[in-house]
Parts: sequence; C-alpha cells; structure tokens
Amino acid sequence: MEGLINIGIILTYIMIGFAALTAVSFGVKKILSNTKNAKKTLYTILGLVVVCVASYVFASDEVLQSYEKYKISATESKNVGMGLIMFYTLAALAVGAILYSELSKAFSK
Repeated sequence: MEGLINIGIILTYIMIGFAALTAVSFGVKKILSNTKNAKKTLYTILGLVVVCVASYVFASDEVLQSYEKYKISATESKNVGMGLIMFYTLAALAVGAILYSELSKAFSK
C-alpha cells in the first residue's frame, strides 16, 4: 500500500512540473510574439522588484524579547518585516490607483 502512495506522489510531482513548464512556455511564447506588451510586462516586474528591494532595505531585523521564546532569528524578522512593508505598499498603491481612476472619471464628465 505504501509503495502505491509513493508512486501517486511521484506522478503528482511529474504532472505539476509538466503543468508549470507548459504555463511558462506559453507565457514566453506570448511575450515573444507581442513585444509591445512585453515591455509593459517587464516594467511591471521591474516595479515589483524595486518595491521588494526597497521593502527589504527599510525592514528592521530587531527581535523583540517577547519573540525570543519562539527562537526567531534576525533574518526571519527582517524577512517578515519586508513582507509586511511590501504588502502595505502594494495595497496603498492599489487603493490609490482605484481612487485615481474613479475620481478622474467623475471630474472628466
């Protein structure tokens, strides 16, 4: 019975790998067929990388005494801080974009 489960898990990993490879290859094919949209996509990815790097730079690696009992390292603390700062930044940008879009529609009429 255990051997059957292992075969099922291996087959699942193979199918996930094939699906991921197919998804990436179709994306690359689409980017190469339309270079104008590819530039926009690359600018968006570059913007996300910039936000990620800025969030990492601004994140603190301080571990509070109340968290020492959980054995949190400075690196883990910095990564969590980076994730929180990145989330708040992207959420604020999304809300700002929605407000800008709606207000520009309202005032242009």
